[in-house]
Amino acid sequence: MKASLKTLLLSLLVVIGMGMATYSQAQEEPAVQATAAQPAGKVIPEDLYANLNVSFYSQYIWRGYELSRDSLVVFPTMTVGYKGFAVNLWADVDTNFEGDGHDFRLQEADVTLSYSNSYKPWKLNYSLGWILYAYSPGQNQELFTTLGLDTLLKPTLSIYNEIEIGQAWYFSLGISHSFAVYKNWSLDLAGSVSYMIDQSDESFSNLHDGNISAGLKIPLNNHLSIIPKVQVSFPLSGEAAERISHASWGGNRDTFVYGGIILDLSL
Repeated sequence: MKASLKTLLLSLLVVIGMGMATYSQAQEEPAVQATAAQPAGKVIPEDLYANLNVSFYSQYIWRGYELSRDSLVVFPTMTVGYKGFAVNLWADVDTNFEGDGHDFRLQEADVTLSYSNSYKPWKLNYSLGWILYAYSPGQNQELFTTLGLDTLLKPTLSIYNEIEIGQAWYFSLGISHSFAVYKNWSLDLAGSVSYMIDQSDESFSNLHDGNISAGLKIPLNNHLSIIPKVQVSFPLSGEAAERISHASWGGNRDTFVYGGIILDLSL
């Protein structure tokens, strides 16, 4: 499993590097090459899109659980999509996994396949997909559905169903809003609450975790942005607090304040 994870990350980083090189080359080419099918500012064909993203974070927090401690974590990710279909590769690189300053480790690598579309009369957006979580020492799979309304606060309901290790459901309801703060800079605020049903090991059915975030998106050009971001994760019930603190790496915490810097390249 470790070998396959390293191979996946290496492939991901190579593709990101190639994408960066392609982007730089395209920036140097004359703008006269742009056509109606490929407008100025669009590097790749109109129906195809790609996003390359690297996050440098103080902690890895997933659904309320602390999955790193006292180390810088790096999340490289790449998404390629065409006419609603998309493939996403994501990795978690922990620079100090054992806390001894020497263990640089690829801890997790995920693959997501999805299809997204919208129903404009209802201002409804929806996505369907499958996720493979590959981590040391095992793996898991989930199916998911996301429904969102293109209205004020953009309410979004996401439903995840675990299908490999055990029978579990995770429901997340989120809202978000962006404010223009300076020229083309934006302050992006978001919040979510969740409910979990887990029948795999210890039976759990209750409100689980909440998360609020604030990010300042600073575009450097038409394609590249830098985003400083801070987040807070906290339990929504006493039962969830006990579960989260028990499963988190520290073993005695259920609330986390974390954040970092995100480099985002859209082609």
